[in-house]
Amino acid sequence: MTRLHLLLSALALAAFAAPSQATDAEFQQLHLARQPAALEALARERLARDALDETALWYWSRQAFGEPRQRAGLMPRVQACVRDRPQSARCQHALGLLIGAELMEAGTFTAMRRVGEVQERFERAVALAPADYAMRRDLQGLYLALPALMGGGARKARLQAEAVARIDAPRGLLLQAAHAIHDKQFDLAEQRLSAVQPAADRQLTADLQQVQLDLARALLDIGAAERGRQVIERQLLQDAGQAELHVELGRALLALKQPAAAVAALERALQLNPRLRLHHGLGAAHEAAGDTARAVAAYRLALNDPADKGAADQARQRLKALQP
Repeated sequence: MTRLHLLLSALALAAFAAPSQATDAEFQQLHLARQPAALEALARERLARDALDETALWYWSRQAFGEPRQRAGLMPRVQACVRDRPQSARCQHALGLLIGAELMEAGTFTAMRRVGEVQERFERAVALAPADYAMRRDLQGLYLALPALMGGGARKARLQAEAVARIDAPRGLLLQAAHAIHDKQFDLAEQRLSAVQPAADRQLTADLQQVQLDLARALLDIGAAERGRQVIERQLLQDAGQAELHVELGRALLALKQPAAAVAALERALQLNPRLRLHHGLGAAHEAAGDTARAVAAYRLALNDPADKGAADQARQRLKALQP
């Protein structure tokens, strides 16, 4: 998987920005309470009254990033908002996210050819809403994924962190930590993260947890499974209800040759969020634990996921090996 695909995948799990308008409050509450069905219902209700409701479109688009059917219905709505309300930062940002989700399912050549469309929307959104942390964060991530010759690069990414730091010091530290994670400067990243003290600010807590999760993923990606596990378990002490933490704990435990514990972690993640696409990983954990029957059942479920062709292809290969 290319750095660009990794970045686009990360956008699907990023935390929402803090509310900037009073109308955000109900959406924000549903997001923080992890109630996706209720959030979608509220968005549909709002859009039935105003088809160009930028707040409803923005929150729903972020939630629907990994849902192809929902995205298909949202795309023309968001495109209409960009056309009729071109000064809406949220509609610009939402369109960039939806295009990015499409590129995740495309080949590398197509993704690299069309990534400029995502960049254009993200940059436009930041220009319209320069104080919005979520938009700055996604633009920084895109710059880090792209070389300077393609319009990205470390200098542009650093400017996003500096701009946020001038108006929101804690979130400036979060973007500095994200940059350090990208550069594999993990000690520096942890130093920056330890300086962020959210207190009773639930949204800042969620923003901090997202970067901590990114740190854990990066550690697992380079094979530092034990250190990654420690980061994850510290987070679980604060928020045991976050499904993504259990996913990454499962990855860490599988890498540490503890497949039974990995199965338990992944199954817990699915209990917390049945929408997660974990069947390939669960199949691998069952297979490592020696439970072929459950591994086969999980791999078969992975075949039915149209949004993750890579996992489906790997599951198909494992089924051939397990069922000669």
